[in-house]
Amino acid sequence: MYAAAVAMKPKSWTQVEADFLVGMEGFDANVASGFATQGDWQNGKGDFFNDLLALLLEGCADVTLYSRGRVPGLIVARHNLDVTYPNTGTVLFTLEAKAVGAPKHPGNPAQKNPLGRAGSADLDKRVKEGAFKVIDLKAEYGRIETMTGAGSGSGPGGNLTSWLRQMMPFAYLFIAARVVSAGDLARVVGQAQVAAQVFDHVGLFAYQPKSEKAPTSYAAVPKASIPTSLQLEKVLFSACQDLTQIKGLQP
Repeated sequence: MYAAAVAMKPKSWTQVEADFLVGMEGFDANVASGFATQGDWQNGKGDFFNDLLALLLEGCADVTLYSRGRVPGLIVARHNLDVTYPNTGTVLFTLEAKAVGAPKHPGNPAQKNPLGRAGSADLDKRVKEGAFKVIDLKAEYGRIETMTGAGSGSGPGGNLTSWLRQMMPFAYLFIAARVVSAGDLARVVGQAQVAAQVFDHVGLFAYQPKSEKAPTSYAAVPKASIPTSLQLEKVLFSACQDLTQIKGLQP
């Protein structure tokens, strides 16, 4: 699917959504059968989703995105960032991609739900980890601004979200969630809304099994079930606009 997307040179999520679902069906069929290894189902979806988003943004904003390690925060000396821009100097754009939810598989025989692991399971932990990274990176940017005389030196005060919106880098979180019930979807949306208080924007794409008899045959959750501010294709377009703006400011 990724090779086909590279050849297509897509610029929007709508161009790849149907193929993405087919890719997830094939991947999860391997998980459910036991063919996929633990490393595959723990990391494979997230890495793939990450690469696909980067490909779309590179096509839309006409930039080259980078994976950067050892990026300093205010507290943590080294952060590893999967998708960033630019490649040198202060990071001005960063993206986190999370793929959650999995079908029942031989590696988890205790799973009671025949449809598998909920998309909301452990999502709160992932949101917390990503949120700390964003706060740390933006705090370091604020320190640099203050030391060079460009910033006011003010801290977050009583409104952390407002302060974060004033600090670079632009920070995006994208979630691809396999949900197994309406309650599961509601919890995923709730965690995405929590993340949106730290990240500049959060995009969500949710999909669900068509039936218990076909747990790896998927349909996208109707867009009306996801708040407009979280709909992935709209948030991805915002990210494209931010990257285009940043590119115009670079020497």
